[in-house]
Amino acid sequence: MAEPLGVTNELFFALPAAEQRRVARLEDAPDSEEMFGELPEDSPILKLGPDLSAADANRSEVLGANILAGGTVTARAVARMYAALLGRVDGVRLISPERLREVSAVAMSGTDQVFGFPASWGLGYVIGQFMSNAHETQHVFGVGGVGGSHAYADTKTGTTFALTKNRLAPNFDTAEHVAEIVTKGVADS
Repeated sequence: MAEPLGVTNELFFALPAAEQRRVARLEDAPDSEEMFGELPEDSPILKLGPDLSAADANRSEVLGANILAGGTVTARAVARMYAALLGRVDGVRLISPERLREVSAVAMSGTDQVFGFPASWGLGYVIGQFMSNAHETQHVFGVGGVGGSHAYADTKTGTTFALTKNRLAPNFDTAEHVAEIVTKGVADS
């Protein structure tokens, strides 16, 4: 997928050792030791380690691991990927309109087994606008990341959004603020 979109050096699931020198080093935001403090003790994400931190995520073997739902990416690359899910980007469309409807429709709802909050999921994506009522914004699908990064696509407006961070925070405040500005800008145009 990365090659046809022109993002071969920006979109990785397992970052090759030769590329690791190019990556911005992650750092923990102040008070980030509480990042997973409210999760239940048996939360699957805690199996990654009891003290998840930027130092852990910066380790070469972690960067080079093919971790499900994890990646080392630029915001530009992820936004292009979401745009190519919605339609053609420089002649490349990743999925058909029919498959897009399947991917972006609610497939299940319930309690997120990792983070413990209510969620609606499509085929691989959370359904609903970031930090909003999912039932009112089912035209949006995407995924948030550990540390506060977030990306999504809006099938109603054709807008994609991606925010990546190297300062890991225990919340999505920055992504929520920037997404609000983007969403308002789209609505105003």
